[in-house]
Amino acid sequence: MINNKHLMSLAATFVLVLSSFTMNAQYKGVVLDAADNSPLPGAVVNAGQKSAMTDMDGRWSLDVAKGTQVSISFVGYESKTLTLSDNKQITTKLNYDQAASTLDEVVVVGYGVQKKSNVTGAISSVKSEDLEDLQLPRIETALQGRTSGVSVVQSSGQPGSGSVIRIRGTSSINGSDPLYVVDGVIIGGGIDFLNPGDIETIEVLKDAASAAIYGARGANGVIIVTTKNGSKARGMEVKVSSYTGVQNPWKKIPVLNATEYATLMNEMSAAAGQPKIYDNPAQYGEGTDWQSHVFNPNAIMQSSDVSIAGATNKGSYYASVSNFNQEGIVAEGKSYYERLAARLNTITNVNDRLTVGWNVAYTHNQSNGVAENTEWGSPLGRALNIDPLTPLYETDPTVLASAPYSSGGVLRSNLVRDEGGIYGISNRVTSEIVNPVAAYSIINNYGWADKIVNNTYAEFEILPGLKARSSMGIDLAFWGNEGFTPSHYLNATNLLDTNNVYSSFNRGFTWIWDNTITYSHSVGKHNMSYLAGHSAQEVNGRYIGGNKRDVPTQDFQDATIDYARNELSEQVYGGKWERYAIESYFARANYDYDGKYVATAVLRADASSRFGQNYRWGYFPSLSAGWNLHKEDFWVYDNINQLKLKAGYGLNGSDAAGSLEYASTIIGGRSYTFGRNEILTNGTTPAQVANPDLRWESVAQLNVGAEIRAYDYLVFGFDVFNRKTNDMKTRPPLPDYIGNDPSTANVGSMLNQGIDMEFGYDRTYSKDFAIGVSGNVSFIRNEVVLIGNDAGYLTGAGWGPQGLEITRITEGLPIGYLFGYQTDGIFQNMDEVYGYTSSTGDTIQPGAMPGDFRFVDVNGDGQINADDRTMIGNPTPDWTAGITLDIQYKNWDLNVFGQGVFGNDIYNATRRYDLPTSNMPATAIDRWTGEGTSNTYPRLTFDDRNKNFARSSDFYVEDGSFFRLKSLQLGYNITGSVAERIGLRKMRIYYAGTNLLTFTKYSGFDPEIGAGLGIDRGIYPQARVNTIGLNITFK
Repeated sequence: MINNKHLMSLAATFVLVLSSFTMNAQYKGVVLDAADNSPLPGAVVNAGQKSAMTDMDGRWSLDVAKGTQVSISFVGYESKTLTLSDNKQITTKLNYDQAASTLDEVVVVGYGVQKKSNVTGAISSVKSEDLEDLQLPRIETALQGRTSGVSVVQSSGQPGSGSVIRIRGTSSINGSDPLYVVDGVIIGGGIDFLNPGDIETIEVLKDAASAAIYGARGANGVIIVTTKNGSKARGMEVKVSSYTGVQNPWKKIPVLNATEYATLMNEMSAAAGQPKIYDNPAQYGEGTDWQSHVFNPNAIMQSSDVSIAGATNKGSYYASVSNFNQEGIVAEGKSYYERLAARLNTITNVNDRLTVGWNVAYTHNQSNGVAENTEWGSPLGRALNIDPLTPLYETDPTVLASAPYSSGGVLRSNLVRDEGGIYGISNRVTSEIVNPVAAYSIINNYGWADKIVNNTYAEFEILPGLKARSSMGIDLAFWGNEGFTPSHYLNATNLLDTNNVYSSFNRGFTWIWDNTITYSHSVGKHNMSYLAGHSAQEVNGRYIGGNKRDVPTQDFQDATIDYARNELSEQVYGGKWERYAIESYFARANYDYDGKYVATAVLRADASSRFGQNYRWGYFPSLSAGWNLHKEDFWVYDNINQLKLKAGYGLNGSDAAGSLEYASTIIGGRSYTFGRNEILTNGTTPAQVANPDLRWESVAQLNVGAEIRAYDYLVFGFDVFNRKTNDMKTRPPLPDYIGNDPSTANVGSMLNQGIDMEFGYDRTYSKDFAIGVSGNVSFIRNEVVLIGNDAGYLTGAGWGPQGLEITRITEGLPIGYLFGYQTDGIFQNMDEVYGYTSSTGDTIQPGAMPGDFRFVDVNGDGQINADDRTMIGNPTPDWTAGITLDIQYKNWDLNVFGQGVFGNDIYNATRRYDLPTSNMPATAIDRWTGEGTSNTYPRLTFDDRNKNFARSSDFYVEDGSFFRLKSLQLGYNITGSVAERIGLRKMRIYYAGTNLLTFTKYSGFDPEIGAGLGIDRGIYPQARVNTIGLNITFK
């Protein structure tokens, strides 16, 4: 039975609850930008236990009591607090706050976003406003010099060439490319399919705490790209952008002219005790300038981009079409790149709780390229090495009637010719060093690719603060090559008697399905958010191709594989690409107390079909924390707007493994003898020993940093990191009695340590004048800690026909260091030769002559041999830096960007040492010709017994440091009433220059060596570009 006391208590409670409802009222409001009265969608209206967010029109509503204090905030704006009165309709105008804009900026962190002030990891960002005034053939170059800790070096200047990107150094001998995520879809093969004009933001996750959410694929860092969408605040926008640039080579390498070449050939012959070759070298004059014939001046680069974007209460949209064309500055007509891209992004608000989005992009590209960075016959390598006595075209009937143009008195039918005549053939330099113009004129090939990337998602708000999201991403790609080589005769070792054709076709397909649940809530000053998710991905593909000889046509357009006279000449191949699957579970928890103390914890578990049954699952945790000191009550430094300390530690993984590296695979084609008659029979055998314990490479990283902002316009930040790769895959040797190749095992390790620094100055002095300076500096040191074999090293890259080892990977030294002999000057006389003795008094180089190199006896055994090879250079830079200057004065704007790389070495392998009659750089004029004439460039002779040029030595190593004025742009903006009178919102006309100045000591074509492990075999150089462009925004 209920007593009176309980009845009274229940009645009192009912009255209190009823009164609380009757005291509340519905308040409505709108939040606007104080500068232009445009709505601010996404502003937060906080009224104690209740909160709301403004819609696309900046409107909000809350049921609260009169007298309640309400705080209204929006990213990048000053917050306001007001007390509710009888007025139920409230208009709030917020002022833009430059300091708050930086502190409250939102960054993408993987499966979500986070306020920059609460980020505890190392993340660098590039925004659309940083990109819109740049001419970017490929989007990767947007990161070059603009983000600390990220090295971006273009592989070459050839149109369509990619970039080598390293985030905080090289982490493994098995690959160090970062993971790419575009609109939530993990992309294979890079992001060259993207139109730079479609990019909204690029985030680079550099440390383990940031990248741990991607677990087994985050070891090399993560690059997250978010593309554009419409905004109701900006209304419908139609943008048209176009530019045309003229490209030119910025440098030629001085080489010997014909007179100098003939003179030095005579000298080399005499030094070898042979007769003079040329009676009168002066008669040859300058000879053929091969570089001028190979370079293609005034090559055109063009880009056009049209986009439309907008938003309504029901959603938003963005659509674009772009076209990019680039001719190469080498081999006119044989080096080009074309890209056509289209995109459609939509977001639909089905109702207040359900949102559906769809992003789809299609790209087609086609390219033709010439060989580069190879000693085996690139246009530039041939131009440097072919003698200047050979003419571009041979017109002398007497010469044409003799070898090599004629055989048996009959002119060869397959000589290479065009409307200019028959191309000249050198009878002085042989092998691959042929007439470079003739060689590339017969090139008929191109590569093509079609790519479709789609991401469809739905997000549903289950309860306030609780959301579920499901997304399905697809990456479908088709690519191939077509080629035709006609019969030709370039020299005695470079000829073809039949017309050959080849073709290939490939298909790759990836799907990824992500499902996440997020929950965020606040209890007083405690703010928490949680993420839990599951991901599944599968990758597969196919390929087919073939080639045929003896095709009865000289026309590339008519040449196909099924068009051949000789069926026996056909070769066809096909099969499946590697197929693998990944399944993942992941979780993240974020906590902050009043914006002062922030922490993030992440755990991801990944399973991959690439690994053995004992280690198919990998687990990757991270923990990071930050402290915003400037929000403490004791903080009294008003001029310091922000001071955040942060630290994090975590584990990332790398699944860079073949599908069957853990298994004992079977190979066929081996021949065995059986029976009394010893009949040879084909058979199969295990290719390697199985390793069911093969597992992920793991990277453990500690990051400690700070971020400072002062006086609203000065910023500085740094991160110090220690990055250790463990379980690195190598192949440790097996005893010979095993009879198999060794299996792949996790036995290596590598260490990267360094510091990233970023700084900035951004100040508006008046409505007519503003200036901004931003930059970054990074230092990194790499060390291979453990190889896992008895030798303690792995052999590296080779050079020339003898395959001289010129790089090596050794424990205790940087990865891929330059390897060879050290020199200690030049012997000036025989007394110095005899005086160079060992500890026992024996002459170390008894066969040397005055003018030869003195090689260093590194191991002190009294002789010069392979054991004296050592580290002679490091291709990895110690420092990288970038700096940007932005100035705005009334309608004018100026942007200047410079990039630098310091402390790296380049092995200049552009000369064919095995062909002594090849041409030489002009520095050969300063060779040793007698005592005291040179201590750096040795004597020249056909009888190089000391191997001055035939040994890999520091003679070929040069300082690769450079600073380059990467871009300069000057623009004029037509806005306001002037633009409105012609029906526009904005128009900008600009001039841009790219690679205008380069400061370097390197003597090669270009110090920016992205491919080739720091070895320059004739890299395709970057072009100097002058561009005129126009950007128009319609109402």
